[in-house]
Amino acid sequence: MGGSRSSRAVFGRLWEAYGHGRLDDALHLIDPDCTLRVSVTDRIYRGHDGVRAGMVEFHKAWKSATLTSDEIIEVDSQTIVVTGHVTAFDHSGMRIYDAPLVWMAVFSDGRLLGVTSYSSRAEALAAAAEPHSQAE
Repeated sequence: MGGSRSSRAVFGRLWEAYGHGRLDDALHLIDPDCTLRVSVTDRIYRGHDGVRAGMVEFHKAWKSATLTSDEIIEVDSQTIVVTGHVTAFDHSGMRIYDAPLVWMAVFSDGRLLGVTSYSSRAEALAAAAEPHSQAE
């Protein structure tokens, strides 16, 4: 299940689960050693507990956030680059974040191995093109 269609499909299922507030139901699609690097907070989250902790921190920091996925670029059988947009509001209703969303996601055996956020599409594609690129 390591092909690009599989990686894209796994990402789609994770994106949908997140969008419906059911990420816990999709943890079987995330490798237990997964690493998430989030540029907004300069934080690194590791494993299932890290994913859960990141979601708790996310909800504490922002009253609401809209994440859009505009483009999914299949770099190779295990790597995709996702572009979109993030708009977030604090608990007073003020918009505090409004920026492009750019992620490189790496998969292995049908599970998310890592995500790294980048400031630009070009930067993410360059990182994804590096040999044995992983979101560590």
